[in-house]
Amino acid sequence: MKVTKMILVLFAVTTIFMVGCTAKKQTVTEESLGLRTTDLYSEGSDTIGDKTDYIKQAAGQSQMIQRSFENAPPMIPHSVDGMLPITIDNNSCVGCHTPDVAKSLNATPVPKSHFTDFRPDTSLSNSGKIEKEGKSVDNTSDFKTIVKVEQQLVGGRYNCSACHTPQSVSSLPVENMFEADFRTKNSNNRSNLIDNINEGVDTIK
Repeated sequence: MKVTKMILVLFAVTTIFMVGCTAKKQTVTEESLGLRTTDLYSEGSDTIGDKTDYIKQAAGQSQMIQRSFENAPPMIPHSVDGMLPITIDNNSCVGCHTPDVAKSLNATPVPKSHFTDFRPDTSLSNSGKIEKEGKSVDNTSDFKTIVKVEQQLVGGRYNCSACHTPQSVSSLPVENMFEADFRTKNSNNRSNLIDNINEGVDTIK
């Protein structure tokens, strides 16, 4: 009886194996692997990317774009023609977005975090030791956070286009289903980043 069962089991396994080996192979084409409609070998001449069209409305004539997530750098909702590149001597953004004038122009004001420097002054002493804020430190990771509130944009925040970009108007090949969860009122169009940063931060006096 046991031998009969063993023979039946071996027969079933052999049958499954043979069916698997003789099954027709399924192939997948390169064109179906992604969003391309042409193969990799002819893309140089046949594949043309969608044209990127940016918003052409002038500053002051456009509508605010809600943030993608809480404290996301907001998109620029207007044309930036003639405003780029931003240099230390020429920043057209501050003319409208500086807090004291932004409200009157209905523009988004530069947040407090952009006027706050979190980077300690760092230098190398004559003896070769690292100094932060004029104090010699043996382990830089032990140095507490520095918070210096400035009256003008701090150096690390001056190049606005490093984080803020104009919005492209185009059709998406894949629909974006992401939905942000904003924890506070109006955080879809305002920044509370400085409050989040300062919460629980141990700073030097």
